[in-house]
Amino acid sequence: MNRELFALIRRSNRICSLLAGILLCLGSTRDLVGQEHWVLRDDGIGPIKIGMTPTQMKGALHQSLQEEESGSENCYYVRALGHRHLAFMIEDGKLSRIDVDARGIATSTGIQVGDSEKKVREIYGSKLAVTEHKYIDTGHYFTVRSSKPGFGIRFETDKGKIFEFYAGKYESIQYVEGCL
Repeated sequence: MNRELFALIRRSNRICSLLAGILLCLGSTRDLVGQEHWVLRDDGIGPIKIGMTPTQMKGALHQSLQEEESGSENCYYVRALGHRHLAFMIEDGKLSRIDVDARGIATSTGIQVGDSEKKVREIYGSKLAVTEHKYIDTGHYFTVRSSKPGFGIRFETDKGKIFEFYAGKYESIQYVEGCL
């Protein structure tokens, strides 16, 4: 009887080890999918797409949006709880631009806050339009038109490093003061 009990315990341990391994893999896969999912593209981020209404965004995010005061009648920003480094510009009732202001969220080309101007130049090359920053003497705007008509991405730099970037409608990424 002891041998049977011992054999049963060994099989149970093997099954538990196998299940633990499967769960660990599933958890890692979920994390990887989540990380890949939140990459800023010229037309959106994760499940959010340029052109969505705030109601559609709430549904896609499964959470409420917090509106920020802008002083403009037809342009304002919203933020989603849990995504504090993202700001969503709403113009005329639809998402027109997504702003990123901290490391951890990259563009589809792998660029993120803190990266160098050199990296942006290497990745985008001749597609890049470089202009002087309006308010920062040591800063620039690096703007790229998307291959999709009407979209683009812009990086703001200071002293050779990206401190913010945004993507969306080409017209909307030209605003240097957001909704002002």
